[in-house]
Amino acid sequence: MKEKSNSKSLVYKKTPWNNNANTIWLASSIVLQRNIEKFKFPGKLEKDYKAQIIALISKKLLASDSIEAPTLTHAEHLSPLDKEWLVEHFLSNHNYIQAGSGDGFLFDAQYEFLATLNLFDHLHLQLIDCKGELESTWNRLVKIETEIGKEINYAFHPNFGFLTSDPTHCGTALIASVFLQLPGLIHSDRINDLLKKNVDESMTVTGLQGSPLEIFGDVLRIRNNYTLGLTEENIISSLRSVTTKLIVEENSIRAKIKQEEPADMKDKVSRAYAVLVHSYQIEAVEALNALSLLKFGLELGWIKGTDQQKVNELFFNCRRAHLTAYYEQPIPQEVLSHKRAEMIHSSLKDVKLMI
Repeated sequence: MKEKSNSKSLVYKKTPWNNNANTIWLASSIVLQRNIEKFKFPGKLEKDYKAQIIALISKKLLASDSIEAPTLTHAEHLSPLDKEWLVEHFLSNHNYIQAGSGDGFLFDAQYEFLATLNLFDHLHLQLIDCKGELESTWNRLVKIETEIGKEINYAFHPNFGFLTSDPTHCGTALIASVFLQLPGLIHSDRINDLLKKNVDESMTVTGLQGSPLEIFGDVLRIRNNYTLGLTEENIISSLRSVTTKLIVEENSIRAKIKQEEPADMKDKVSRAYAVLVHSYQIEAVEALNALSLLKFGLELGWIKGTDQQKVNELFFNCRRAHLTAYYEQPIPQEVLSHKRAEMIHSSLKDVKLMI
């Protein structure tokens, strides 16, 4: 068992994003929320009881054979940049900046698994997956949750299922998300009609950071809207069905665009290329939008000199905390946009526009 208190910043860790060559399915994320019976929810919990919960849960997690080399870090030992890195890395729509004394984070060696302790509920278990293995990721997370549940009684009600600090998450207390990059559907203005046709009220569609109004990088997050009245298997199956239909449609529109070579799409890819390779400074959202189109152009054969894995890595590295990891030193805010452009130029130095 290993507990970490002071070490090199989290932002310098290697991540699974470095080996992600996916063209459409960027990632999936599965979260299980649990509370321990007879304890108040974290918002009403005294500090001494928080310490008890961390000790109790972390003991089980650190001893688990299902988690590779688990490491516990107390929230007060993390810098604000570390917490921002966690949000970026685990594609979270939660803000960890307020995490402090009495809160904790536990990771595995590959930084695919995250357990948060006392932040929102006593325990959030999360796994991210870059291989499109939604069902096996779910099974792996259930195994970890079951191991803990053998020795710790979760707060549970026969009518309302697992009890959570957010009443709308009771029941299965499962939030499953898939992140799809859909530039073909978005830039051909077909996405809204397809979402109306394939996504019912049981699913919610947002952008990368959880807002339905801010879609950037052409990434849509599709997740279950309900946790009560459905089984976990129903939720995972429905999510797989919806995302599969969207992926089929995206591949179809890409094939059509590759065949017809419409001028407006060539213009968008060309402009994105110019922004990325010639900007002296570039903001994160602008970079994400342009990188999505560059990746799209690569898939269509309009861009040469790189590959999907390198562009995906660049897509994640251009956000602030990951950009800091790239340079392995803090970056002053006033030069952040320039350093981002500099990093992009270096990564795309061999890229050529073929149209």
